[in-house]
Amino acid sequence: MNAHVAGDGPALVLLHGGHGSWTHWVRNIDALARHFGVVAFDLPGYSASPDVPPDIDIDRYVAWIADAVASVAAQDRHGGIDLVGFSFGGALSARIAPKLGDAVRRISLLGPSGFGARGVVDMVRLPPPDDPGRVAIAAANLGAFMLAKPAAPDDPVVGIQLANIDGTRFDSRRISRRSTMLDDLPHIPAPVQMIWGALDKLPIPSLAARAQACRDARPDVRITIVPDGGHWIQYDRPHAINRLLIDFHRR
Repeated sequence: MNAHVAGDGPALVLLHGGHGSWTHWVRNIDALARHFGVVAFDLPGYSASPDVPPDIDIDRYVAWIADAVASVAAQDRHGGIDLVGFSFGGALSARIAPKLGDAVRRISLLGPSGFGARGVVDMVRLPPPDDPGRVAIAAANLGAFMLAKPAAPDDPVVGIQLANIDGTRFDSRRISRRSTMLDDLPHIPAPVQMIWGALDKLPIPSLAARAQACRDARPDVRITIVPDGGHWIQYDRPHAINRLLIDFHRR
């Protein structure tokens, strides 16, 4: 798996969301690298990482991620890793953490999937690359789904999003829309932090209900709702998220 690596400290592994890459953390890596050895993977079937067979078994895909993260833990001189997953990467992180056992010291889940059904968002199908309206539609879709408000077509985030979409060859919904999170949470043998943006449209029937379901499944979970942030909370509110991650994971 391809990885963007920065910093020199205890290993902090970042797993991106669907239609993503390591650039889902572009506003976080520099700040985190002042405290950690950051390893931001491109997951299999995304960006610069290898393709996966179209019919790959989901358990095999999850095991691929677990092996890659375990290899980082084995090489870390501080003994183990901290793990941070966003959306699809959050569902993956919760799946693999019990398998990794004591190799995971702490885990943060940002706007995680893995709850089955999700909220319906009003997006326009993205046209092919040669369509002149593609950039404007991508900008509007970012506001409908990922960010708290639409981005301007010339905002750099639109280029990031389009590059990530074009680099996606695996359907994350095969994992993210399964109901796994509430089963996985009690079995994670490390402290767990969960973070949502207050304007995230995906949790149903409500963000409050989702947070309470997580507390019921894992009473010691630390939950933070960040004001004025959408689903891609670490891009929308980078300073708040960087501080939450540093405070939770730094020892």
